[in-house]
Amino acid sequence: MSIFSNIDDKLIKLSIRLNATLTKDRPSYPEALRTFEERRIDWIDNGINRAIIIQPTFELSGVNSEIWNFLNIAWINDLSVHPRPNWQKFLVEKKPFKLIEKNIDELLKTSENKLTNIKMTDLK
Repeated sequence: MSIFSNIDDKLIKLSIRLNATLTKDRPSYPEALRTFEERRIDWIDNGINRAIIIQPTFELSGVNSEIWNFLNIAWINDLSVHPRPNWQKFLVEKKPFKLIEKNIDELLKTSENKLTNIKMTDLK
């Protein structure tokens, strides 16, 4: 059973409302590299890419699925600018997944508010 089973419906509903794409477990990666679960909601609005990412912590020794991150990120997908202007905010960093699960409604609400209000001038 997926660790996301109790929150996937909420992620789907937000994705639909935002006209976004919900990605589960990096489907474009080869099967051998998909050794962990992850969820990502992506959309573009006013030329700005926006994403909500829920993923385990990546450490030098590999993926640590005991501690999780809930990240908001916005960026401009302009390859002529380096580094690409972006903005990011961890709402949860290196905490047990149960914390994300317990607070998912507030995390999604905060993420939607922050990311839908990002402007080009916020990207650094």
